[in-house]
Amino acid sequence: MKLELPKKWIRNLKTLDVAFQPIVNIHTGKIFAVEALLRNYQEVGFESIFELFDEVYDDNLLYSFDLKLRKKALKKLTDVEDYENIKLFYNLDNRLLEMPNFKHGNTGKLLKKYGIGKSNICFEISERHEISNNSRMQEVLEHYKSEDFCIAIDDFGVGYSGYKLLYESRPDIIKIDRFFLSDIQKDAKKKLMARSITDLAIQLGIKVIAEGIENKEELLTCKEIGCHFVQGYFIQRPTLAVSEIMQEYTHILEL
Repeated sequence: MKLELPKKWIRNLKTLDVAFQPIVNIHTGKIFAVEALLRNYQEVGFESIFELFDEVYDDNLLYSFDLKLRKKALKKLTDVEDYENIKLFYNLDNRLLEMPNFKHGNTGKLLKKYGIGKSNICFEISERHEISNNSRMQEVLEHYKSEDFCIAIDDFGVGYSGYKLLYESRPDIIKIDRFFLSDIQKDAKKKLMARSITDLAIQLGIKVIAEGIENKEELLTCKEIGCHFVQGYFIQRPTLAVSEIMQEYTHILEL
């Protein structure tokens, strides 16, 4: 089926942009990945990213629109220094498989076009929004995992499926939700729960990202409990300028 978009959404895509936020090694400060985050959605008339995607979904254009965003993000990745050695974390909507034109192989075509390896992309899906659509979320995870893509679960710990999802989806990476990490150094219960999640992930061979880190105390505590990578304002805010993405964040190494 065709992947063309109506003029309205083509115009919107010209305005929409992708910001990158680095994910770095918590021990060395070296860059591991960048997460692609959609920007300028307010300029095209939406109060939130979720509102934008809901309208695209209602128009039955979610897959076509998403492929255009993937293209935009992958193209921008090639402007990052030494991009061949970092991953792009790309967020998926768990309703993609409902689209009538969904098909295999389109991501591979985009990767080939931009000379990016399959190992350089990690598809990320959030546990936060699976309450009423868990089975579809599982299908999306299984589809991309079957094609040998890296899979990450975002916002881990706040959904209703929790460890069942971890067991069934077998992700490569999880991101511990910010709820458990905010002021973790002051909260013994949060520290205990985050450590429990991290210990289990490590035993299952899953890498752990501490997400939303805003100060050195949070970072040091996450390092203490065993997290592998870190992301958040303390490292760097999302940026539209790829020149601001560094290969090494010395303030992390110095800690």
